[in-house]
Amino acid sequence: MSQPSGVLGPGYAAPATGPGSTTPAPPTTLGALPLAAPAPTTNGTAPATPASAPALPTPDRWAARASTWPLSVVAMAVAVAVGVGKVVSTYGQAYYHYGDQAVLALRVIDATHLVGQLGPYSRFGWSHPGPALFYLLAPWYSLSGGDPRSLLAGSLLINGGCLVAAVAVVRRFAGEWSARWSVAVLGAAVLALGIDFFQTFWNPDLEAPAVLLVMVLAAAAVAGSGPSAVWAAVVGSYAAQTDVGTAGLVGALVLGAGLGWSVQTVARLRRARAAVAAGGPPPPRRLPPGPSVLVMPGAADRSARRRGRSLVLGLVGAAVLALLWVPPVDQQLHGHPGNLSAIVDFFTTRPRATVGTTHTFAQAWSTVANATTALPWGRPGGTVPMTHAAFDRETTVVVFAALALVAVAWAAWRRRWFELGLGLATLGGLVVAVDSALRIVGPVDNYLVYWMALLPVPALVAVGSLVVDQLGRRSTRTGAHAPTASPAAWRTATSWVLAGVLVLPALVVARQWAPGTAAVGSSGDPEIGQLVAYATTHLRATPGGDVHVVIANADRWPEAAGLVLELTRLGYHPTVDPAWRFMFTSRRVGPAAGRPQLVLSDPVPGTAAAGSASFGEGDVPTTIAWVPAPTTAAPG
Repeated sequence: MSQPSGVLGPGYAAPATGPGSTTPAPPTTLGALPLAAPAPTTNGTAPATPASAPALPTPDRWAARASTWPLSVVAMAVAVAVGVGKVVSTYGQAYYHYGDQAVLALRVIDATHLVGQLGPYSRFGWSHPGPALFYLLAPWYSLSGGDPRSLLAGSLLINGGCLVAAVAVVRRFAGEWSARWSVAVLGAAVLALGIDFFQTFWNPDLEAPAVLLVMVLAAAAVAGSGPSAVWAAVVGSYAAQTDVGTAGLVGALVLGAGLGWSVQTVARLRRARAAVAAGGPPPPRRLPPGPSVLVMPGAADRSARRRGRSLVLGLVGAAVLALLWVPPVDQQLHGHPGNLSAIVDFFTTRPRATVGTTHTFAQAWSTVANATTALPWGRPGGTVPMTHAAFDRETTVVVFAALALVAVAWAAWRRRWFELGLGLATLGGLVVAVDSALRIVGPVDNYLVYWMALLPVPALVAVGSLVVDQLGRRSTRTGAHAPTASPAAWRTATSWVLAGVLVLPALVVARQWAPGTAAVGSSGDPEIGQLVAYATTHLRATPGGDVHVVIANADRWPEAAGLVLELTRLGYHPTVDPAWRFMFTSRRVGPAAGRPQLVLSDPVPGTAAAGSASFGEGDVPTTIAWVPAPTTAAPG
């Protein structure tokens, strides 16, 4: 009798026994493990064994090995590495950050001195919960010698690292072929969103991949991985500290991860007790994805080593999680006012009459539809209101939700807990996203919901993984329900298809080299360079390097931020008025008295001060004026 393919390995045929056969009978033990004897027939005799067993088709050895190579992780990692390398190759070329990016760069500089306690600023006067983003970028910035382009490379490294980690987790819990399918989905999503979405140094653009990684880690926790639950909290803390809008989803995912892991742990302990009570060995903690495997000698030692690695990963994750929250908690305890309490007060008291209007459910639903359907429709145009979605986008969200429901039901039937977690992550993510959109204060700008862009990806990965698993089951069936194609033929065809999808990261790499992206063929805002040249011309003759930047018109703050950043990088000590403390932090607030001043304003015909200059393109350039420090008359 031949062994069905997929139990001891694809294409395995049991040796023939019986009269005239030179092949010895199969052993009754494997090491110290007994093998089950053939079941007797109804008359009590041993079943007849044919003189020879038909050999199942033997798959090509290289094709079998190729199906287990980590091409999925390698392809995604190479795409990220090439992109980062391209940005690094532009180091030394002028680049001027502007507006929000300049303010964020100032906080990265604070993090290099270990003094940053706040996250990105909010226009409502408080900062996002914590500085995790800045401490991640600080080493990269320092190693580059303070090159402004290092923040673009660091941004791509953070986003790309999250995508590579997500693919690695899928591979660990669903297998290489499912991971290759996830690469296809992610590659299509990156192309739809645009490469600048992933390499722009701006906190709204540094959220979606991290949120996706939290969703995948939460699914791994539902499959029984304790360290995944801890690291879901770690990555979720980064996401929530960088954008408080993600806090609701992160909290729900971390709670679901802990609950799922607890359920799996209790179930495993019950199975172990039942097995011991029955006189057998306890069941394994978790089987790898794929067809049934035969437990070999030494499995207990390998299981113990895996438990040891899991413990180390969990402890390291717990330590990182604690460190992430030290700066914001310290600021809350010693700052006046505490930033965390200011956030809570804002969202609980929320004076909508003074800062914005309420949003209806229909508007929130349209916002989520626009934010989550870049795949396949592309990002909504800048002139399209986020609260008004086209019918095809709203229909696509319904399809995504239906696919998530299918994944949950199918995975529960097949007892594929990782895919079940992925489906639940997308379902929960869409629900929480609608609630988050309802809670937005003021106009719904598109950057407020960038973090929702990849919410459908887990469901798409889950459905693809379940399809691959189902096809794998069909390829190993025997008898009347055997597939028409041989297992070897199916595996070869699937290998080629799933290898072909790896071309998508190559397209992403090609797009990164195209001129016009954030890091290629761009120098940022050249107006900032003109303002800096004007300022340094006057500051060279000023001892001490102190200067006060006056923002005479509020709409000149983006230019002021870029100017303050560049002066700080050059070794000067710029300060601003106390009214701008929420943006520049207390470290850069100082008095104007006794210091030379750089005054930024809108140009008004006939009122320009002597020696002032105007720079910039467009209808409203920026006027900058130099005001020397007052001189003190000598006594006598």
